[in-house]
This record gives sequence, structure tokens and C-alpha cells, in this order.
Amino acid sequence: MTISHNHTNTSLESEANGHNGNLDHIPPEAIKGLSEESISCLRNLATYNAPPLADFGIVKQAAVLVALFQKDGDDQLHVLLTTRAKTMRRHPSQTALPGGKVDPEDPDVIFTARREAFEEVGLPLNHPSIYHLTVLEPVMTILPLNSHMKNHIIVTPVVCFISSPSIISTLIPNPDEVDAIFTHPLKGVLTGSLDLKDTESLVDIGGEWWPHEEEFHSTNDRIGSIGVYRMHRFRTTRSPIKGLTSDVLIQTSMIAYNSPTTYPRFASDQSPFSNLISGVVKDLPFHIDKSNNSGPVEWGGTEGERYRSSETWANA
Repeated sequence: MTISHNHTNTSLESEANGHNGNLDHIPPEAIKGLSEESISCLRNLATYNAPPLADFGIVKQAAVLVALFQKDGDDQLHVLLTTRAKTMRRHPSQTALPGGKVDPEDPDVIFTARREAFEEVGLPLNHPSIYHLTVLEPVMTILPLNSHMKNHIIVTPVVCFISSPSIISTLIPNPDEVDAIFTHPLKGVLTGSLDLKDTESLVDIGGEWWPHEEEFHSTNDRIGSIGVYRMHRFRTTRSPIKGLTSDVLIQTSMIAYNSPTTYPRFASDQSPFSNLISGVVKDLPFHIDKSNNSGPVEWGGTEGERYRSSETWANA
């Protein structure tokens, strides 16, 4: 697939740099009909200034696109999600935001996120109804015990607003990467609950996609390769939002609604992502050429239990 880097980058840079911390880059007709809540969320995101991206050294890097829109007849923002193809080597059949690896020729993470969204679901690279909002602070994959440090990935979220929700209905999953396209209310990630109108078509409790007792939001604390971590899971109309995708959307929702989560976000003694990232960036050069044969790849429990991971990170 050939993409004109120069033309696309110019468009994205103008979006990224032209909003001056407010919604002036979005014409009035594009936000006409939005609820006051949605407009407030967009303004909070557009005025958010994350610290400049640091030098992540040799750690793998990726970018994901948090594409927000308000459905016709609705009054809150929803986010575009995918279920990864069953044939994917990593995280098959799991919920993801469009995104992927930062290629050396990518001019910035905004381009990476938009390119990947185009490749995965056909979201147009240049469209008058898609507006850049902000770039958020990076998060990082949390790996099981005995995983090789080289398999950590630092992921930078890029947030955009789609003013024409009809675009969503035109998206087509790339069968090599995506099994399904669906959406979820952003506020539901902040509150761990859903309005009655958003509970229609949710997957069954106790079924394949939601084998949990909780109605909308489930957590468990686990111990991975770099310490304790709280795994959040949110029930959807498809595969659950969990892991890194939940971490990104929790961060996005807190900024959008200018509010903390209504549930405890972190496990006791869980380190901030900024500290975890700094540690991996610093230590990876000393581990990159070392093998990792210290035992099975597994998660630790807070009560001392162990359970095998379905991923094979140590051998990647």
C-alpha cells in the first residue's frame, strides 16, 4: 500500500499545530448538534498538553488512534474499536484501538496512528470531517513474569474527533488484521457502568466474551515482569476492553471528563507508567542480547499463586 507521506504529513501537522489549545480548528457546523457534554470533552482533550515525547532508545514503539464521535440521536462520545483477527500472532481475538508499530519512515506518531487506522479499517487518511485533538502520554505493555524485556512496547495514544458519524458505517475491516469493528461509550470506561440505552446488544454475562460475574466492569490484580498491575475489563457488544486498550481509554476518559474514575484505578504499589517506561528504556540495552530461560511465562497473583500466560512473550 502506497501512501504519500509528504502530503499526508502536511495535513496532519496543520491539524496538530493549528488548534491553539481550543476548538477553533473545528468549524462551527462540525460541532453543531453535539451535546454540551461532548463539546466539553472535546475542548478538554484539545487543551491537554502532554509532556514532549522522550527518547525511548531501543524500546519498541507503537501508536494507537482514539477516534471519538457522537452517534446520531445520542448525547455522548463513543470510541472506535476493533476485535483483532484470530490469526494474529499477538493478542488474537482481543479488543484493540486501531494502531501499530512506528515505522522508521513515519514522520511522527500522528501519522503512524492514522496510517494504521487506514490500513486496518479504511479510516480515510485525509478527510474534512476528521480533526486531530491531542497526543496523550505514552503507556506500556505489561508483560507476564519471565518475559524478555525486549518485548515491551511503548504506545502513544493519538486522539481525533470524527464530526460525521456516517464515516463509521463505511469502514471495512482488513481481514488479515481485524475480525470486527465496533464502538463503546467513552464515559462507560470512566464510570465502569453504562446507561440503559447502551446496554442493548451487550454480550451475555458468563458467556465466551464476558466470563465474569460483574455486570459491566471487572478487575483483578496481578504481578508481571515489572511489578503489580491492575487489569481492567469492560463488557462491550463484542470482545472486552482490557489491558493496554483499557489503560489508554481510562486515561482518555479522565482527561475528557476532567474527572477521576469512579473506581480505584491502580493496584496498591502499582508504579506510574512514566516510571515503568523510564526503567525499561534505561535497562533494556543491558538485556537485549541475553536469552530468557528462567521458567514458564506466567502471571503472579497477589496471594502468591501462579497461572500460565496464553502469550509466548519470552520466545518472541
